[in-house]
Amino acid sequence: MTRTVAVLNQKGGVGKTTVVLGLASAAWARGIRTLVVDLDAQANATWALGVDPSLETYGTGDALKASRSGAATDMIVQSGWGDDVWLLPAAGDLTERDTDTRRETTMARLSRALDGVTEGFDLTLIDCAPSLGLNTASGLAAANAALLVVEPTIFGLRGIGPVLDLIDDVWTEHNPKLDFAGVVLNRVPAISNDAELRTEELHKMVGRKAVWSPSIPLRVVVNRAHGERAPLHAFGGEGRELADIFDRLLRRLRRNLS
Repeated sequence: MTRTVAVLNQKGGVGKTTVVLGLASAAWARGIRTLVVDLDAQANATWALGVDPSLETYGTGDALKASRSGAATDMIVQSGWGDDVWLLPAAGDLTERDTDTRRETTMARLSRALDGVTEGFDLTLIDCAPSLGLNTASGLAAANAALLVVEPTIFGLRGIGPVLDLIDDVWTEHNPKLDFAGVVLNRVPAISNDAELRTEELHKMVGRKAVWSPSIPLRVVVNRAHGERAPLHAFGGEGRELADIFDRLLRRLRRNLS
């Protein structure tokens, strides 16, 4: 069974890529063969996985443009984390793909490009762009599950409704296999009345059961892992708290996909 998860939010800065990399790190620590698909033109996941973004290499923009079955086969590369984590890097003109006027044909392009590719992996994580454009929609059209990342702040909760609407639209019109996996709370302060209020608001919006536990606290080791382009799980005791959290989140994710 193909297990493909689109990780998204239309708002930038909520730590969407951090969640993708944390889940990939948990998979790496367990030898779970994982493919990360970087649909964000900022290419942060690509860089943190030890691959330098380049217009001279093939990647997601080219896979979308090719619009043929299995186009990503020769475009995926081994990440700097080793042979259990592979990457379809953010390369090619992703911005141009996001403004393609041929919506109906564009929606299926990523799914078509990954046809026969994701079967070689136990888990595929799609790092969507911080927008509700065609690239994000194509990520949802290629996925089995959508995982929303939210920061519990007044601005973090703004715009969740349109994201949920997009998930529903893609499910209705393009991908009946798409499930809403739930919401991961990221960058949660240890003590904050405001964060607690926003979390309660989120429960009312999506349902208490849809908000995953544990939440992810803000920790300096995340920036260190990104800066050193290494898995969080490689930092021993310094990263143990977050490693344990991502282990639990990965277990829940895999249960959802089973």
